[in-house]
Amino acid sequence: MRLKGKNALVTGGGNGIGKAIALLLGQHGANVMVNDLGTNELGEGSDATPAEQTATEIRAAGGTAASCLADVATFDGAGKVVSDTEKAFGRVDIAVNCAGAAIEGSIFEMSEELYHKTIALQMSQKWFIARQVVPHMAEQGWGRVINTTSHGAMGDLGQPAFAAAMGGVISMTKALATETAGTGVTVNCLAPGAATRLHAKSHDDFLAWREAGIIDEEMWQSYLNTPPPEYVAPIVGWLCSDAADYISGQVLHAAGGQVSVWSSYIEERSIYRGDHKSVDPWTLEELDQLVPRNLIPK
Repeated sequence: MRLKGKNALVTGGGNGIGKAIALLLGQHGANVMVNDLGTNELGEGSDATPAEQTATEIRAAGGTAASCLADVATFDGAGKVVSDTEKAFGRVDIAVNCAGAAIEGSIFEMSEELYHKTIALQMSQKWFIARQVVPHMAEQGWGRVINTTSHGAMGDLGQPAFAAAMGGVISMTKALATETAGTGVTVNCLAPGAATRLHAKSHDDFLAWREAGIIDEEMWQSYLNTPPPEYVAPIVGWLCSDAADYISGQVLHAAGGQVSVWSSYIEERSIYRGDHKSVDPWTLEELDQLVPRNLIPK
């Protein structure tokens, strides 16, 4: 019950990882607002049932929960989730942003409409929620924000819009952590690995990537053996507790029995030419030699 008395909102809480997190937060005493637009795997449609079902399960286990049908891919929709949480429980202490959809698209075929939908749902909703809860959390002197990202941020699965959104979530989270330092608010990323309906939807894509040699056998087997969402939720619950008050701006990966922390953005290797005020710029001929030898080997 280490989260007793805390009020949490969880977007995408009607299914998969979001649902597992909402249930665990409720189990540990938090009052939980479950948000889910109830779309299908492609982000289409709307149904209040999934969010209310999760809330019902939390209440059946002895917890306190309510549900909200709102589209967090819009600023006003995100605001409704925040205001509904405040009306139900008084304030927002924890925001876990899990909403997403399996919107796919190569640079060779993705429409402008789908691009904007991807960015709004996968990245902008995290900013929309943060903009409306972080200032209040800082005034309160306590708050937790968890933003979901993805291995897709590394770019090795293609899909540039999705990769941009997921990479943007990481950079946004690090910047939020910088701005909230010393306020009692922490902001971190979750990079989950779990078998959800979105995971199942990507089966044909992973099979095609394997056959095309884009992914190796190890990654293919890892995909096939992805564990369920229940293994992801504990690290989120822990990050939301007082025990994690020293962790902010980090990306944590959770899958099955594994929890890992991703590396930070750093300068790995450098070449120097002395004081830039007293030497000439690099020549391309010099870089012909130095870049392959000292920076990026061929």
